[in-house]
Amino acid sequence: MHSARNPFTLDVFGLPADPLTALDLVLSAALTAGGVGHILLTPVFYPDETALNQVWFAGSGLGLAVLGLLNIARVRGDTHARGFSKLANPAGTVFLGVAATQSRSSQTLAGLILSTALTALSLRA
Repeated sequence: MHSARNPFTLDVFGLPADPLTALDLVLSAALTAGGVGHILLTPVFYPDETALNQVWFAGSGLGLAVLGLLNIARVRGDTHARGFSKLANPAGTVFLGVAATQSRSSQTLAGLILSTALTALSLRA
């Protein structure tokens, strides 16, 4: 009898077997990557701005990256991160919601969608 691993399971990619947990981890990584990209692209988006404006823009990316890392820690089972993420995710969603009312750019809306989904996932039992 052949006992080869099913190539269509999440564990092949190193993801948890539970689809919602895997989605949670993927969205957390996407938010982290988006935050890092936000930081790295600051000079591209704001080449002529003052240093203070560039720091504020990069700081928003840093906040998103930290929120993503907090969610990764929560998904991986850290009990403290679970409690903190129940506070931080709604705050991040409100922040991105306000940002989306001011700037309807695709990256702002993508961040809002990611943050809203992570808020819902972090509040599930």
